Amino acid sequence: MVRSRTESPVIRLLAFVVVLHVAACAGHSTFRVNERATHEEAVRIATGNVTLAGTLVIPDGSQRHPAVALFHGSGPQQRDLFTARWFAKHGVAALAYDKRGVGESTGNFRTVPFMELCGDGLAAIEYLKSRRDIDTKHIGVWGLSQGGWLGPLAASSSSDVAFVIAVSGPAVSPGEQMIFYYANELRAGGLPESDVQEASLMRRDIWNYLATGNGYESAKSELNEARAKRWYNEVKDQGDHLFEPLPSPAEISKPDYRYARWFKQEMNYDPVPALEALHVPALFLFGDEDRLVNVNETVAVLRRVQSQAGNRDFTIHVFRHVGHDMHVTSGENAGVVDPEYLGAMRTWLSTRIR
Repeated sequence: MVRSRTESPVIRLLAFVVVLHVAACAGHSTFRVNERATHEEAVRIATGNVTLAGTLVIPDGSQRHPAVALFHGSGPQQRDLFTARWFAKHGVAALAYDKRGVGESTGNFRTVPFMELCGDGLAAIEYLKSRRDIDTKHIGVWGLSQGGWLGPLAASSSSDVAFVIAVSGPAVSPGEQMIFYYANELRAGGLPESDVQEASLMRRDIWNYLATGNGYESAKSELNEARAKRWYNEVKDQGDHLFEPLPSPAEISKPDYRYARWFKQEMNYDPVPALEALHVPALFLFGDEDRLVNVNETVAVLRRVQSQAGNRDFTIHVFRHVGHDMHVTSGENAGVVDPEYLGAMRTWLSTRIR
């Protein structure tokens, strides 16, 4: 997990490079089983007052190609050329770009709520639409970790998105995601489950106060009582640095409160409305040993949304002994991309190809 002292409560889910055999749905476009020769073009994409620098990796050939825009995980992510080149070798043009304020892109991703980065991905899709070598009916999005929030959000707000692939993407709020992460850290440190649950309850109550400004006296009292707990020092040292001292309501109401963006805008982002509005083919992929995403809770939310929203092309896979990055976590294949994951990916795609 990547942390910044000035942004410590902001979600920092790891962004791993995942080897994927991926392609778009096809009409007259075709999915290539054999690897293709490719070429690359440097691109610049304007979005508001920001210029995104990226690379478009394109399969060779004169036909129009399906395409995918790659959504980043959290943190300072540069363009993911490894994944983009993988897509292109299998017949799908892929556009990878540096996150704003990273690499050659202008702007600063730290100054906007992460949800606004969806607009950068939509600008990338708009660029793909402008090209004569792209099949505009088959442009999709691929997102990893934080990108698993942004991909469905993009599809819910734009009819230009033809499919969604979300890898290790949570279906709960960033706040709940970080509470889950911190709880796993405590478990890994040897704390008994009763202490983990008690500490998580305190964190949730204090975070709710910092988000709403309500319940200051209650939060302060709870914090005072927690100082005598055997788990308190472990929680205090976890990295969010918010408990000592607890800021007053006057402090957190200031426009320049350093954590305002997280508590007032990001923490309680609800991904469910975007998932409910998702009516294109969607594939959600998880590893059962993910320590960053509460996979059981996320899958339960996805299944509920699927049954209520009526999207019949809504596929979920959970792979055993696989982590957040879709790599095998144990055994002789430890450290490699899970072959069952890749096989399921190919199967899902091949049934949508004519």
